[in-house]
Amino acid sequence: MTRSHTPKSLAVLLRARMHPDSIPSPPPAPSPAASPEPGPSARTAAASSVRHWLHASIAAASPPPAALECFSDGYRSLDRGGRHEILRSLATDYDVPRARVRDLMRQYVSVSATGEGGDQQPGAEREEGGAASALYRMERGLRDALRPKYAGFLEAMNAQPGGLKLLAVIRADLLALLGEENAPVLRALDGYLKEKLVTWLSPAALALHQITWDDPASLLEKIVAYEAVHPIRNLIDLKRRLGVGRRCFGYFHPAIPG
Repeated sequence: MTRSHTPKSLAVLLRARMHPDSIPSPPPAPSPAASPEPGPSARTAAASSVRHWLHASIAAASPPPAALECFSDGYRSLDRGGRHEILRSLATDYDVPRARVRDLMRQYVSVSATGEGGDQQPGAEREEGGAASALYRMERGLRDALRPKYAGFLEAMNAQPGGLKLLAVIRADLLALLGEENAPVLRALDGYLKEKLVTWLSPAALALHQITWDDPASLLEKIVAYEAVHPIRNLIDLKRRLGVGRRCFGYFHPAIPG
């Protein structure tokens, strides 16, 4: 086969095998005309739209999937400043309803102070079963009231397709914001989201997958970029490691495919 008839892809592969560290890169594509930066009014309008879908998701007893999807798409489209604005709103406007907590605490202390349902013997508790039941109801109410309003939103987003990956992005943005504003309300949101992510990304939820050359290119590129124990020089080197008699495995989360 003459050089003029050699397929381009085969020629690139042959050169890569002879010089694995010098794979020719394609010429850079001409960059499109730079679009103007969105002005303050456009940025505010975009953030306002995302805030609307955030409120629609949290206000509903069961967040509508359409509202969650609109929030996800809108949040991803925001710039750094817009995302930080949404996170401030999420942490501040949908925090623990402290007025309700104070009312429940006053009721609980009042009932306890009268001696109804306090430290009683089993026989007395049976006689005062109504008062004891009231205390248990108040305790359940307190537990529910101490749950931040954004809790249901985060849980619903986790169940949404692609939602877990978005929550990981939100936490990364939140950590960046905490580096600038170490506010208690932001720390509370970060702590709650961190606890949830630890549960949702637990090892029990991971699946062992054999990596082959037939896996998506995006996954193979990530392996080349992030493998630290045995660094991989390029895709040709990775293909050699995935060849006959070689095995490579990775843990993946079903909600975050490679």
